[in-house]
Amino acid sequence: MKVSVAAILLSALCVSVIGGVVLDPVERPSAKIAPSPLATDGYLAYPGQFPYHAALRFKTKSSTKVYTCAGSLITPVYILTTAACVNHNSVEYAFAILGSLFNGNTEWEQHINITMNGIRIHPPSSMYGHNDIATIHMDHPATLNEYVQPIRLPRLSDTRTYEMMEGTATSALNGDGLRYLRNQVMSNADCHEAIQPLYNISSQHICTDTYIGGSLCGRTTGSALTVEDENGRMLVGVGNLIVLCDLHYPIRHIRVSYFREWIELYSDYKFEP
Repeated sequence: MKVSVAAILLSALCVSVIGGVVLDPVERPSAKIAPSPLATDGYLAYPGQFPYHAALRFKTKSSTKVYTCAGSLITPVYILTTAACVNHNSVEYAFAILGSLFNGNTEWEQHINITMNGIRIHPPSSMYGHNDIATIHMDHPATLNEYVQPIRLPRLSDTRTYEMMEGTATSALNGDGLRYLRNQVMSNADCHEAIQPLYNISSQHICTDTYIGGSLCGRTTGSALTVEDENGRMLVGVGNLIVLCDLHYPIRHIRVSYFREWIELYSDYKFEP
């Protein structure tokens, strides 16, 4: 069955509320009522599990809606996200929420304002979904604690593709909690074959396989893709192309290592050799 691009592409400006608590890390993912058995709401996060997760809110003067996307804290004052997440005109106000599980419990939350002159967007590409990356300089640094911590990025000497590694992605669901799911990282060749003819995959992308781990519903643009190695968790991708969870296309992310030079230039993050 042919599916139009408009039918499968989730808006980069999806409006969601995210967060939640569960203390049992072996809880099975809850099933999403959808045509595909791969569709799932994932697992509920527990406090401090993803201390780098940032919820981003933008209110434009031309709309009554508050637009939501996500990002990752990479230093006490900088957030990494997609260009699509922050590319708004006539912003009335914007802020980041750190350390929250978004379930009404504000005990650990930090709300930090964002001004548009603190946002740096990579020059666009003529190819859709390319160069889709941005940094955000918050109005003041976050207070680091158990629930708010920056995440490390791939060092300069890291040339891995992360193929076959387990990737963890967070989502933005509808009020009952921050959720996550683990999928296997695909080769770019396999991703390109699976996602054609709708989209292109290049070396600046990294994909995860929804057939291995399930298709996480409620994702939002800018959300993190991480892997774990002997040094702990590391941010390797930023959610860039998210399709409806019952269509089980691969999820495409911007590959962080591809943009290391640009990230260092437009943030205060210092990459290890």
